[in-house]
Amino acid sequence: MHLGKLIAALATVAALTGATAALAIAPRTRVDATRGRPAETIVPETVPRGAPGNDPANGALGAPPREAKQRGIALGLFSEDVGFSYQALLHEIAELGATHVSLIVPVYQNDGRATELTLHTRFSPTLGALADAIRAARRERLEVTVFPIIRLAHPAPGEWRGTLAPANRERWFRSYRDVLGDLAAVAAQTGASRLVVGSELSTLDGDLDRWRSVIERVRAIFPGRLVYSANWDHYRDARLFELVDEDGVVGYFALRDGPRAPSTAAALEAAWRRHKEQILAWHGDRPHPLVFTEVGYRSRLGSTIEPWDETPGGTPDLDEQRRAFAAFREVWKDTAALDGIYVWNWYGWGGA
Repeated sequence: MHLGKLIAALATVAALTGATAALAIAPRTRVDATRGRPAETIVPETVPRGAPGNDPANGALGAPPREAKQRGIALGLFSEDVGFSYQALLHEIAELGATHVSLIVPVYQNDGRATELTLHTRFSPTLGALADAIRAARRERLEVTVFPIIRLAHPAPGEWRGTLAPANRERWFRSYRDVLGDLAAVAAQTGASRLVVGSELSTLDGDLDRWRSVIERVRAIFPGRLVYSANWDHYRDARLFELVDEDGVVGYFALRDGPRAPSTAAALEAAWRRHKEQILAWHGDRPHPLVFTEVGYRSRLGSTIEPWDETPGGTPDLDEQRRAFAAFREVWKDTAALDGIYVWNWYGWGGA
């Protein structure tokens, strides 16, 4: 397992610049874009051309063997320029030694009670742009996860995708199924390996009767693996795991209780060991692989207190960020139960 090399490459540098264009209308309490320095390029072992999902015309150049760990980075498709090419960013990701990339597709609804979802005309990629990005990633020999993530255009105080309460659940699920179906079709046609069917939908991921119709529609379109990405404070209760192929967990676990708590390497490692013990005890003999769908730390003072906070500002502190990544690497390296990680989030910005 070589997850440590990827984290070591990323641990030294990351962006402090906070808001992407999408955040201008939909702030998220999450983490910021992450940058790193070039490291050894590792090209995944390929399977013969002509195997399922390996159409050279679509840029699908072969997949690593199933047992290979997912050494991934998330790439936000956040550009407001409909003609923007993600090729250069994907090349940077491949140069770091990543073997996998998750392409983040913002999907919008108006507020927490809304029932209609759509790709935003300004802040979401078009289906064509998504297809181009997947093909570009495959040309870099990166395995691709298509990762839709719901954002609110006009959230009420305290609202985010983890607190959705649609006025009509049936209509919400029907609308979400339609959007997810479109993304699944693009993913299937362009050689993506995985599709995230939902992320951090804590108030909705227990409604299995409605989710079954969504999953059935998606499986009829997309032959790859399906993932659910549960929030770090909700993964034990996410029943949607029963219907997918991989158990995804968003890894923004607090490593300190507050600014007075020590942020030494030893303290951060001890915190991660406590979280690891709880995660592995929960995962136990579950049949699905365990993946951290997001792991990241801001390059600012206090990033280990609330790793999910991506609001702009703060005092730069690259060393706290470095210690946080180093603690994660030290605690999780050589853990057979962990199938992979995706570092959040690469979008072309860097420096202190």
